[in-house]
Order: sequence, then C-alpha cells, then structure tokens
Amino acid sequence: MERWNCPIDGSTIHLAVEGSCGGTSLGIQIARQVIEDGGRVIWAAPELPDGLRFSQIFAGLDPISSSRFHALNLVGNFDQALESLVSAAKMLPNVTLVVLDDYCPATGPLSSGIVNSVNKMIVQSSWTNLLISKGGESMDSIPLVARGKSKLNSDSVWLLTRPDSDSKRELWIDGEITELRLTEDGFME
Repeated sequence: MERWNCPIDGSTIHLAVEGSCGGTSLGIQIARQVIEDGGRVIWAAPELPDGLRFSQIFAGLDPISSSRFHALNLVGNFDQALESLVSAAKMLPNVTLVVLDDYCPATGPLSSGIVNSVNKMIVQSSWTNLLISKGGESMDSIPLVARGKSKLNSDSVWLLTRPDSDSKRELWIDGEITELRLTEDGFME
C-alpha cells in the first residue's frame, strides 16, 4: 500500500465528511503532500489539528520543510478571520494550499455570512482551497450530502465516508469511489 495523493491544481475542493472518519487527517495528509512538493500550507480552524495525529502523518518530513505549515485560529469575526487568512496567503511565498477545517457548525444549513465570506475568499485565491466540514444525511444513493454545495463556489465536491467500523474509508470524487485505509501514516491506497 502507498500513501494516497491528491490532485493539487488551484481548484476549490469542498470535502464533506462523516463524523470521526478522518477528514482532518486527510487534510493533514494533503498538506504534507504539498509541503513535500515544495509548497506552503495555511491551515485555518477553530482548533489546531491533534498534535499526535499531525506528528504521525508528518513523520519523516524534515523540520525545515515542516516550517512551511502555518496554522491560524478561526475565532471571532469569521469575515475578518478570512480576510487575515487571504492577506497571509498573498504575503507568504509559494502558498499552494489553504485548508479551512471545521469552519462551520456541524449541523444545519450554512449561514449566509459563512457562505459569503468563503466565496469571497475563493474569488481571491490563486491556490488550492480545501474546505472540510461535516456532511448531512442523504436521501438518495449517495451516503452523505455536502451541506451548502449549491451555495459555495467550489470546483468539486468530495465525500469521505466510513462504511464499516474498521479502517476502511471511501472517498467519493465526481461519483467515483476510491477505497482507502486510514493508518497511523495517513490514507493508503
């Protein structure tokens, strides 16, 4: 098995996840991939990723490369926080990925304020955006719904699900399912 790699192409990815299936871990893995490829990452969330999980996925990456991971706390006025994020992304050299993790409430519709702020950020982007949020229950053949997908200006919607109680995960990209295993080192194909 080898570590799964994400296409990094300057697009905006809306990743909807089932609770406790590894959405943040997938974001950390994509961040590691970007850093290994010489890019810089800005991570914004109400809470920093779990330190143990972060160190497991970043294991083996030299400390100088790891310094290209920048974390911002999403607290206070959301619109101002995203303005600061965009400012940092434009100021720092070679920002390739911006991750918004848990940027909205876990349930219910996205507020118009969140939608407007995220869309404003997307318009100003010259990097890949990864928007990670909890998905909602689906009423059709797909296991999960990306909340706000019709309102956010994302280029693609991905779904991360946990079909069983083991380490197997399914990543849905444009209707195609990629089966992955979540290990201490990250997601493996």
